[in-house]
Amino acid sequence: MPLDDLITLDLITLADDDLEVVVDVGRGADILSLTHRRTAVDVLFSTPWRERADAIRAGRARPSSYDEVAVFLEQYRGGWNTLCPNAGPPRAVAGTPVGFHGEAATARWDVVARTDTELRLRLSLFSVPVSIERRMVLTGDGTLLIEDDVTNDGPDPLVIDHVSHPAFGGAFLDGRCTVETNARHYTADPETAGSFVEPGTEHAWPWATGDGHRVDLREVPPPGTERMAFGWLSGFGDPWAAITNHDLGLTVRIAWDATHQPYAWFWQELNATQGFPWHRQARAFAIEPSSTITSGPDRASVLSLDPGQTVDIPLTMTLFETKDRA
Repeated sequence: MPLDDLITLDLITLADDDLEVVVDVGRGADILSLTHRRTAVDVLFSTPWRERADAIRAGRARPSSYDEVAVFLEQYRGGWNTLCPNAGPPRAVAGTPVGFHGEAATARWDVVARTDTELRLRLSLFSVPVSIERRMVLTGDGTLLIEDDVTNDGPDPLVIDHVSHPAFGGAFLDGRCTVETNARHYTADPETAGSFVEPGTEHAWPWATGDGHRVDLREVPPPGTERMAFGWLSGFGDPWAAITNHDLGLTVRIAWDATHQPYAWFWQELNATQGFPWHRQARAFAIEPSSTITSGPDRASVLSLDPGQTVDIPLTMTLFETKDRA
């Protein structure tokens, strides 16, 4: 069977009256699209080089670099990814060298069961003795539920990262967009240059001081306005965040459990980064429930697993038209 056909078999679609979700179980269980069916809007980001990434995935092209971060980025298609057991630059996890954004983001996940509206997956990591049992289900009313049962299969305690990385873009970020959350603080990543906020500074949500100006982070800059921001949100109660496109009348709301994900990474790449890999050609916004802050001397994951321990990491994403929820 041609490789393209095999790749197609890896794409699993879940659908109900409200949502259509396309999952690539062959690479990271990436959610490649999340479409609100009535408006036909796919809310997720696709990279400017998506066709090339798809060609590499299908074996029709090869990565242009031997650098592991560059290779990952060249194959990054956008969408919604899972970063585990490492999130961010390559580092050691339990003494094992783990690549950029972790093994789970590139590994093949096994299909355990599926229906039109539910998918069950399993992944056993090689880098650390951890397995993930995933349940994805469309629960109705425009909601996708994802539950990860994460188990330490080894004889020793482990501390790992777990970050859910949904990046939004395309038509959903066109027009006037705002973000709301119950976070109380925004901290700019201490190791990232180019952000409009001074690295390492903490700000009381929703206000931040950048480039000498007080900025309302609830307002997403419109197309044609450049901004790069990377950091994390903290100080949640029961965590949630929502992005609304007021021109489309469409909202995405994400909610999760703070027990193992007390933070949310906050990433805006709005046609701002001049160099590799974005070259000012990408417009993306991600709010990413996380077990750890992004970087710095205080970076430490709260996801600690005793031998044989299983923890549940649930998350919901709901798409709805604002006029229906007024």
